[in-house]
Amino acid sequence: MILAFTLIWTVLTAPAFNDAASVMEKHRQATSVQDLSGQLTYTNISKSGRKQTRTLQQHILRTGEGAYTYNLLLEFISPQDVAGTSTLTVQHEGKDDEQWLYLPALRMSKRISPSKKSDRFMGTEITYEDLSGYLSEPLDDYEYTLLGEETVNGRPAHKIEAIPKQGLRTQYGKRQLWIDKATHLMAQTRFFDQKGELLKTYEATEIRPIGTSGHYRAHRIKMENIQTGNTTVVQYSGFAINEGVDAAMFSTTWMETR
Repeated sequence: MILAFTLIWTVLTAPAFNDAASVMEKHRQATSVQDLSGQLTYTNISKSGRKQTRTLQQHILRTGEGAYTYNLLLEFISPQDVAGTSTLTVQHEGKDDEQWLYLPALRMSKRISPSKKSDRFMGTEITYEDLSGYLSEPLDDYEYTLLGEETVNGRPAHKIEAIPKQGLRTQYGKRQLWIDKATHLMAQTRFFDQKGELLKTYEATEIRPIGTSGHYRAHRIKMENIQTGNTTVVQYSGFAINEGVDAAMFSTTWMETR
């Protein structure tokens, strides 16, 4: 009787973990590309309502070092006082990403220490750690549990809890993820700090196909810092996927000499 109960319990409980892993793998595949380029405009909105807008060009290229490792170059193109400022993220398999900030006034690139990855990127509510997560979900670094299904902005989504594995260097104590069931993209995220308090929320909308590539992308995202009241809204345009990106631009030399 005890053996039979154990077998039944195993059968009943195992799918929850398997389903979470399956959902997250589909999410990673849905965001997987060989290369991507496009433009984004972000607006920072302070708690008092003050707004600041910046426009950037983004380029992404798979590194080939791992199945889901990428290079990301973000280059500011307006307004004039920040034009030419760039950030470079180089992901590695099994070790910390390299991240660099190039400031035209100094004509040099500064490496961002892994201990500084919780810092905000250029005044936004997006951190350098978030930029790496934007490229690919680090499945090996988290334990995922399927919590059920909910509707986000009228679209059915899987709700999943992501707990960092011991030893992972992260600013977040846990995350709650909502994965869109139709496209497998991230529809919503809640970020909790190390004390378990809600820190930020992420929401993706305007999910549409990109030409005939077979890929979908959110064209608008919002990152809201619950603890400070500040918000960053990002609008994307001109997506081009798997149409070719020059590998030479993903280097500090390119940023410093272009």
